[in-house]
Amino acid sequence: MMRRREFVTGAVVAAVGLLPGAVVAAAADVLDIEAVRFTGGWRRSKFLALLRQTFYIHTENDGVVLVRLDEVRDRKSKSNIATDLEQFSLIFHGPPLPALPAASYEVEHWLAGRILLYLEPAGPPSVYRADFSLLR
Repeated sequence: MMRRREFVTGAVVAAVGLLPGAVVAAAADVLDIEAVRFTGGWRRSKFLALLRQTFYIHTENDGVVLVRLDEVRDRKSKSNIATDLEQFSLIFHGPPLPALPAASYEVEHWLAGRILLYLEPAGPPSVYRADFSLLR
């Protein structure tokens, strides 16, 4: 049986992993709002600066789901014609429940702002992928 102190300590440790970047940023690299703000357009470099940051997925029925951006994967074009394309995928990890179906979601970062992303499950129920193919 778990004692109350062990439960509370475990809950605090788990909650710290989901704190927004504003609190965690004090111990990490400082983010430059001009470099990551979504209003200036989307680029692979912006998302690389946001790695391991917490994002909020706003859902129609479940409220808000917290996820972490864990990877920015490069995608190569299958043809040499599209050399002016920047292609990459974002990999987010979140809680196992609620499992989100493939759909467009409003995704928010405390500093970068809000964007509309099409997310689809990518493996276990807690992993989601957003694909980009952007003109440079």
